[in-house]
Amino acid sequence: MTKVREGLLGPSYVYHRRLIEESKSWSPEEIQEYQETRFRPLIGRYGDEVRQKEDYRQSLRRYSRWDVPLLTHTVRTGGTSGQPLRFRADTFARRQKERAYLFDIWSHIGYAPHDLRVCYRGEVHDDLVRFNRLENVWLVSPSATLEQDLGQLRQWIRTLPPFFLHVYASSLVTFIDLVGEGLFRSLPIRGVLAGSEAFPVGEQARFEQEFGIQVAHWYGHSEYAALAYCCRKCHGFHFYPTYGRVELLASETEGCRRIVASSFNRIGTQFVRYDTGDLAVPPSGNCAADHFPRAGDIVGRSQETFIDRAGRRRALGPYLFGIHGPFWDQIRDLQVVQDEPGLLRVRLVTKPAADRTLIQRTLERRMPMAGLEFEYVRAIERSPNGKRRYFVDGAQCVVPEVKPSELDSEAQSEEAPRLQSWQWMAAAAVVLAAVVVVMSFLIMGTGGGPTIARAHRARDPIVNVKAPTHPRIVRDESNGNLRILAGAVLAERRHLVV
Repeated sequence: MTKVREGLLGPSYVYHRRLIEESKSWSPEEIQEYQETRFRPLIGRYGDEVRQKEDYRQSLRRYSRWDVPLLTHTVRTGGTSGQPLRFRADTFARRQKERAYLFDIWSHIGYAPHDLRVCYRGEVHDDLVRFNRLENVWLVSPSATLEQDLGQLRQWIRTLPPFFLHVYASSLVTFIDLVGEGLFRSLPIRGVLAGSEAFPVGEQARFEQEFGIQVAHWYGHSEYAALAYCCRKCHGFHFYPTYGRVELLASETEGCRRIVASSFNRIGTQFVRYDTGDLAVPPSGNCAADHFPRAGDIVGRSQETFIDRAGRRRALGPYLFGIHGPFWDQIRDLQVVQDEPGLLRVRLVTKPAADRTLIQRTLERRMPMAGLEFEYVRAIERSPNGKRRYFVDGAQCVVPEVKPSELDSEAQSEEAPRLQSWQWMAAAAVVLAAVVVVMSFLIMGTGGGPTIARAHRARDPIVNVKAPTHPRIVRDESNGNLRILAGAVLAERRHLVV
């Protein structure tokens, strides 16, 4: 059954899963040959200089290939180093490829495609928990984990069958604190999936030893140019050679090297010799796992915490950098300052004609456990190397002057590219294949979630949901309290988002 479900994940998924398995037995020479045949054309097309985020902001069209409607779409980075970067990504093959590599990383601790997950990351929604049938994952909303809701969260999570816990490295500690350490130890957690941030030194090993739960940890970034898994043998990071090409170049930080990556994606924005802004420690010794390019450790990714009104320490990342939609279109930069427990001062550099009401409502909805004050400034202080901390614990920030030309440069770089008639024709050619892929996902079974049948009424869609084997938490509109639903078929008024 697992092979059948993997086949439904799409042709790109199947291709990359096979490629990953083949590459694990490659020699260093074979890896170099594979990468050079894909890297040389990129250098011939774009040149061999090292590029920064600003190069792509100013010349996005130059680095984008096959950028046509439906075939590509706009993607934003998380914004941990400042204003998110917008670029173009493959609509169909990219997601299949990402699943192939992530599932391989997760398989190191026993995960198989469509195993049940509980995700506590940056997904914010109105309910305390929400089930995603296509991914077979329960999404716990960080903004809904207020003190009065924790009892319901703990009661619900006790009912779950064995699952994998999907978190940020920083939000793992917060999740344990929310449910309570005693309850956490009793949960049937099969493993922890933790990416996007680095663990503090020794923290992953201490967690695994103390709780007896294995962790699958990896390094990647939103530009899809480099991906590495944390090896359970050498505890360093192995970069997948078929995902992209990585160079470790000299940096100003003693003992560290810059991670410069080149993506092998052929559709959308191509990142070539792209400075990721992250630092790596060079590897020491050899590892018998494979001959992949390695780093001893990944450093330079911050994980900041704040104290809420109840005195509870929470990771800032899940609340701030999981934001999608129009929010980032309104601002150029932001910084969060905590001057006292329970109170956060959000410093914002907005774009012209920004909707401040939208900005404030978005953040207030995501972070109801702390008081928010909004400060609109012209610029946020940078360090000598051009970066700035997105979280400051009680620090005083100096606001430098910004030239009007600097405020307008980004808006000019975001001009939409013109589309020629042949591009529209090429886009139409992929629609049929897209429909096949989408239908495959819609008919795919999951091992731990509900089955859904659509029922339509004029202007009032009703979704009949067959109750899963474990209860769901919903909010009672009559009194605002949370309650657990279980048993027979539930009728819920909502729109499906696929």
